[in-house]
Amino acid sequence: MTKIKRITLIAGLALCVTAFVTPICAQEAAETIAVAAPSKTTFMDILKQGGMLMYPLAICFIATLGLGAYGFIIARDKKMLTPELIPPLDDALSTLNIEQAKTTCASNPGLMTNILGAGLQRLDPESIGLDDVSNMEKAMEEASIEETASGLKSISYLSIIAQISPMLGLLGTVSGMIKAFQKIGEGGMGKPELLAGNIGEAMVTTATGLIIGIPAMFLYFYLKGKYNTNVTRLGRVLGNMLHTLTVAIKK
Repeated sequence: MTKIKRITLIAGLALCVTAFVTPICAQEAAETIAVAAPSKTTFMDILKQGGMLMYPLAICFIATLGLGAYGFIIARDKKMLTPELIPPLDDALSTLNIEQAKTTCASNPGLMTNILGAGLQRLDPESIGLDDVSNMEKAMEEASIEETASGLKSISYLSIIAQISPMLGLLGTVSGMIKAFQKIGEGGMGKPELLAGNIGEAMVTTATGLIIGIPAMFLYFYLKGKYNTNVTRLGRVLGNMLHTLTVAIKK
């Protein structure tokens, strides 16, 4: 009977110790896991991982946004063709009111009015003949080359950014891999935590360069196509005005 009581007492003490120690061990384990758990990586942390090359890539990104917005503004149909000025200019040319046409062009600067205004400068309001129309056409051709090249200049910068951005990203890749190999040479083989930062720099800069370059290339071709389409339509409009002037002179 005494032996049974001893066994019962020992078992009871063991259960009490287990019940007391188990929560403490569980709490310590939870604290250890909480300390060992990696912190959440933010978007800014990823950008910082790209290193110094993220600064020129940021400039390319901002330039792409600015040039893209400006390209949409200058390539608009209303901006390039100014359809509201076509009827008054046609009326002025059909009545040989050259001074009125010049005034309209000068007070409304734009692609169409600048080209037409350059041609009107070759005309003498006092004596207009068919030879003057030929001189006017040549002046308009010269002005159209200058004006269209000026308008395409800002759009062409998008092509430069589209080519530079991936190259900057590739430079970041090479830089990150060089640093990674240096750490391997210093004994970093088998220690991925020492190489993660450099490999991350390589991947982040490459991805950033492509993220900027691909939309920039798309914007370049889209805006260039839209601009050239409007230039073609503008040629037809100016041709109709020359025809109106020719018919008025023959009357």
